[in-house]
Amino acid sequence: MKRLAAILIACGVAMPLAAQDASGPIIPNLIASNIEDTRVSVTVDPGLRSSKRLRTVALRNARAALHDGRDVSAHDLRLLAEAGDGLAAQRYVRVLDSASAKPSQSDLAYFSAVAVGTGRIWTLRTMVDALHQLDPETEPRARVRKYMQVLYPHAWAGNTLALEAVVAFNGEGRLFGALSERTRERILAEARKQGNGRIEFGIAMGLLERTRAAETPDPADLALARNMLELASASDHLAVRTSAQNLLRLMDNPKTDDS
Repeated sequence: MKRLAAILIACGVAMPLAAQDASGPIIPNLIASNIEDTRVSVTVDPGLRSSKRLRTVALRNARAALHDGRDVSAHDLRLLAEAGDGLAAQRYVRVLDSASAKPSQSDLAYFSAVAVGTGRIWTLRTMVDALHQLDPETEPRARVRKYMQVLYPHAWAGNTLALEAVVAFNGEGRLFGALSERTRERILAEARKQGNGRIEFGIAMGLLERTRAAETPDPADLALARNMLELASASDHLAVRTSAQNLLRLMDNPKTDDS
């Protein structure tokens, strides 16, 4: 398994421990994402459409100020974002991100999700980066449901950043939990549309990393990893094809000189 570890690290599986614990391997950057594909946007939630839903006059005034382009306090931005105002959520994320003290990654992820869900796609990268820092054991389930509600429609619409996040956060011990057969089939369908093998390769690497870490590797993980690598090895992109072929050879000949 030493050669497996070496090739996984060389291919890009190695991550900071905090992110590893939270979500497992990130899909390696063998192919730079098309910037246009990462901007595919879906309005998942219309958000707060009327100030009448706000419970206080002060908050209604704050919302009017926000949409007039005037300054609004961070406290009011948070309250407006919690009420579903996507613009307030986006502004509040900027406040959190620029704070001198380290912001709550859960807050960054959640309020980014509120903003992205209302069509503000430029906050997606912040959301995904924050999600990689979360602990699946402690993150509130209501927030996790929000992340899924936002990411899945974007992934199925062809947003590559969202699709890679769906791959990264699905699985035993990961933020979204065990990967269902229905979700796996949908992921693979979207991956086939991309046609470069990168998603399949990322899935295989995640499975092999889990296999390497397990006391008793699951044969089903190895079988699925092989299937994903075989698909990736047919890619017309040299980096993906070569890396997949290398991992397939390693699986067939796992012994090392010092083993």
